[in-house]
Amino acid sequence: MSRVWCHPVRMVALSALLLASRPVSAIAQAGPPTTPPVSPGVLTPPTGSRVKAGFLVRPDTVEVGDPFTLIVTVVVPDGARIEWPTIDDTTAMVVSREPTKVTQESLRAGGRTERAEYALAAWNVGPLPIGLKEAVVRYGSITLKVPLNASVFVKSVLPGDSSMHKPKPPRALFPRVVPWWQRWWPVLLVLAALALLWWLLERRRKRGTATAYVALDPYARAVHDFERLDRLALADAGERGRYVALAIDVVRTYLALRNPLAVLSLTSSELIGAIADDERVPRDRLISLMADGDGIKFARRLVSGTRARELAADARAVVDHIEAAERARRAAEDAVRAAAAKAVRDAQQKDEDDARRKSRRPKAGAT
Repeated sequence: MSRVWCHPVRMVALSALLLASRPVSAIAQAGPPTTPPVSPGVLTPPTGSRVKAGFLVRPDTVEVGDPFTLIVTVVVPDGARIEWPTIDDTTAMVVSREPTKVTQESLRAGGRTERAEYALAAWNVGPLPIGLKEAVVRYGSITLKVPLNASVFVKSVLPGDSSMHKPKPPRALFPRVVPWWQRWWPVLLVLAALALLWWLLERRRKRGTATAYVALDPYARAVHDFERLDRLALADAGERGRYVALAIDVVRTYLALRNPLAVLSLTSSELIGAIADDERVPRDRLISLMADGDGIKFARRLVSGTRARELAADARAVVDHIEAAERARRAAEDAVRAAAAKAVRDAQQKDEDDARRKSRRPKAGAT
């Protein structure tokens, strides 16, 4: 604790510190206070009390930013009014933390004690003046100014072997947050490239498979489709109408590959009329098969499993009949071409033999 007496400047006469009204000022009661000499500017009411002032800094030594309290006590006659100063500059070395607390107490001698408590904080090191202006005491027509030249000592928090006072550099208000996609975009790019490569390879493989499938012989393709249809076992699964319809579609596909006029977009009657002149097609069997198939597909006619298998067998028999006729036609054409080629070769051979015999005959007049 520190105790400082302020003597009047200008027209103020300050006497010894009087803080006997609180236990904090018990130091002032260690001995009887002495009466300061009265100057012409001292406010002396009829009761004989004088204006007295003192201050107390608690604690007197602090660190940077630590809170401390300045207690100022002024004793004035009854009827006097005190105007307390304030610290309004927030950029000063010593700033106020809370509003000033002012309390009043009465004395036996007819005067009164008024105490002001300042909650402060210091923001530099070394002995710092608090920077309070004078307290103004008004008593009637008399105005007195009480200077408050208080100070506080702020000790340094730096090591003992360092005399530098450099604050740390300021940190950013908000740390930079990197989104996850900025950290993982190379991995995502590689995955996208791999996915694109896989898609291209798969597309190429499917295209090659489809090309090879179309390039098959029409009869081999039809046999493959019939075998695949049998493996599905649709008749046993209760889808007998679908089984018959798919078998007829295999027949129509085979006919379209064998005869360009039998396109898949034709109806059953149009298909029969388009291939009427084709001698390879068993017309009656095909008409019966198409009629049964149309009744099942379009008329929702019920068909048993046995009948469905019979119709599928008829479809395969139609394909086998057409294929046999096609092979016979090809064999006949091959035979005709072979006979024609043989005739040409025989004619050529005959011409060569005749030319050879003629070349061997002796000429007329030869000896």
